[in-house]
Amino acid sequence: MSRFSSLVLLCIMVFSSLSYAQKTRRWGIDLDLTKRAADREKGRWSLGEWLEMKERNRMMDMWLSMNSPSPFEFSISGALKNYKSEVEGGATSESYSTFFSEFSAYAQFVGITAEYENNGDEGYNDVNGMLNIRLLGDSIQNTAFTIHYGQRAHDNDTSGRRTQQFGQVSLQVYLTKYFGIDGKYRHYLPIDTESLGNIEGSQSEAGVFIDFNAFRIFGTWYKEQEKTKLPAATDTTTTDRTGIKSGLKIFF
Repeated sequence: MSRFSSLVLLCIMVFSSLSYAQKTRRWGIDLDLTKRAADREKGRWSLGEWLEMKERNRMMDMWLSMNSPSPFEFSISGALKNYKSEVEGGATSESYSTFFSEFSAYAQFVGITAEYENNGDEGYNDVNGMLNIRLLGDSIQNTAFTIHYGQRAHDNDTSGRRTQQFGQVSLQVYLTKYFGIDGKYRHYLPIDTESLGNIEGSQSEAGVFIDFNAFRIFGTWYKEQEKTKLPAATDTTTTDRTGIKSGLKIFF
């Protein structure tokens, strides 16, 4: 084959390639192999990258577990109660003072509470236990509405020991970040005893508090009412204990 024929054949091949490229571009076919390979490389993942991501996620989960707030909350408090005890229809009333303590533990919205009161002036002590269900609020240091159900064990020097179940509702409202009000109502279910007959009662409280980080100073007005009726009696004897409870509570 002559040089001229070879040159003509080369020109025809180049022209055919250019014509085919123009046709493919006209129909939207991209023959840029390098660009397509680069695009595929962007979405490619390897076993090494997967292991690295898994380790990074594990470290993030560990950091979150160490820095997330605990679902468990606790509080302990002590208070001095100064009150007057008066029998309905009585001409006089007596003043007393007693010490009251409380411990609570919560796991998210469910908690338990133990209360203890040692009343040496009137010669009795109370040990109370409660189950708490918080219906509103996400912590014990926030606005909250809680319902309770528990039992009181009352030991009296003269009338002996009695147990009594009760239901309670409590409300805590923060008016500012550090100042708030709270209140509760408790109703003791009626029971029958040999020495005092039928006994039932209630307890109401309303108070204010100030929080300093994990510490709270509080003052509460309270009224406890107890009704007793002997088996052979027709009248009910009502005893009211009204006073102020003030103290300190610690959250942890």
